[in-house]
Amino acid sequence: MTLLRTAAVAAVLAAGSAHAQTTTIGFDELEQPGYFGSVFSTYSESGYDFNSSFLGLLGSAHQSSLAYAGSAGLGASLLSTTTLSRTDGAAFSLNTISLANFVSLLPGAFDVTFVGHQVGGGTVTQTFTVGGSHSFSNYSFTGFSNLLSASWKEGALHTFQVDNIAASVSAVPEPATYGMLLGGLGLLAFMRRRKNAA
Repeated sequence: MTLLRTAAVAAVLAAGSAHAQTTTIGFDELEQPGYFGSVFSTYSESGYDFNSSFLGLLGSAHQSSLAYAGSAGLGASLLSTTTLSRTDGAAFSLNTISLANFVSLLPGAFDVTFVGHQVGGGTVTQTFTVGGSHSFSNYSFTGFSNLLSASWKEGALHTFQVDNIAASVSAVPEPATYGMLLGGLGLLAFMRRRKNAA
């Protein structure tokens, strides 16, 4: 009897333990030789979409450009807001991100604020200080979970680029896991009925 109860509890726990699948968005498709850069209206990678609110323009520096920061990153024009969301509309979490200067009119460090728009209408914000150099530094998000989208705004005097965005979405349990759950619940119901009949 104890063995059956243990098996049923294990099945219930297995069904609830879907792990998060983490993806790193590295913008490798944007790596190009040359002295200039690429400009485009939208960008998609690994199930995530990037859109810009101002003139619809996103950009990436080519490898010999002065704005190139050691790897391809995604930037945008002055005063634009970039929005990140899942292609399938699923909720996601942001874990880490790399930031570097893109094109700035003044030297020096500047702040960048990220806003996470959560399922159910809440928001979270976090501000990082970018050092002002054309080399990427890593930053960690706190509380950026259960998001429908995340957005960030370029400044009037400073623009920045993003790279290596670690995002995760909860995995959907396998059909076999649901079978284990139903089997475990059925076992519990059978044992309860048998106990009540005795």
